[in-house]
Amino acid sequence: DFYTVYPSFDAIEADVWLAFFNDARRTVEADSTYQDPVTGNNIEQDLYRAIYGASVTGKTNFAIVRTGSYVNYGFGGFVYKRTGGVTLPTIGQAGYRGDYAGLRDFNGVPGLEYTTGLMTMSIDFADFNTGAGVKGSISDRVIYDADGLDITADVSAAIDAEYGTSLGGTMPVMTFVVSNSLKASGEASGSVISQAGSDTLETGKYYALIADTDTLNAGEVVGVIVVESADPRFDNVKVRETGGFIVYRALEE
Repeated sequence: DFYTVYPSFDAIEADVWLAFFNDARRTVEADSTYQDPVTGNNIEQDLYRAIYGASVTGKTNFAIVRTGSYVNYGFGGFVYKRTGGVTLPTIGQAGYRGDYAGLRDFNGVPGLEYTTGLMTMSIDFADFNTGAGVKGSISDRVIYDADGLDITADVSAAIDAEYGTSLGGTMPVMTFVVSNSLKASGEASGSVISQAGSDTLETGKYYALIADTDTLNAGEVVGVIVVESADPRFDNVKVRETGGFIVYRALEE
């Protein structure tokens, strides 16, 4: 199965590994200049970045593209894919853990940032037709600027100043709004929010696919999260975070 939301990969040419992503995630960047073949002059190119993630089993993967070259949101999109089908359990529940990585672009100023986090998910298979279905959260979120510098404390401090919170240099946890979103095909989608004290900070959607592995039915999940919020570092600017995740059904450590 292949799921696409307006991908734009034409500008992506060079692979660049960034140290703050593990070996299951990599970023891809477009060349910063293009040489005119007639004059030899260098022509500056728009800032495009992509994140690609693949599971250790090869059963699932995702890709996200965003640009930081526009004052408003520019071109971009995401894809997420499952190889093969899924056999959903009909009883019991399952817990999943894994990594999250994303790109942050802006509506109101140009620029691009990166983000990472830890993802957990739980699924109630017995009740997916009528019950709670799917829960999820993204914690330990870290924000990096376009050069890979950790700016989490700066973003956190701006949230504290705007909302009167005391985040202590950390980012709020994003959580799924619990719903009976899981379909028999293994597809799920629903709402995502984060809180700054009693105020809602980020809102958006998650999209997910469950996949079988060679040794386990419903052994892993791939998906993408898109959330938006006002950016308290600026006036009248919104920030959009688009992150991908791959989580595995595993024993607690």
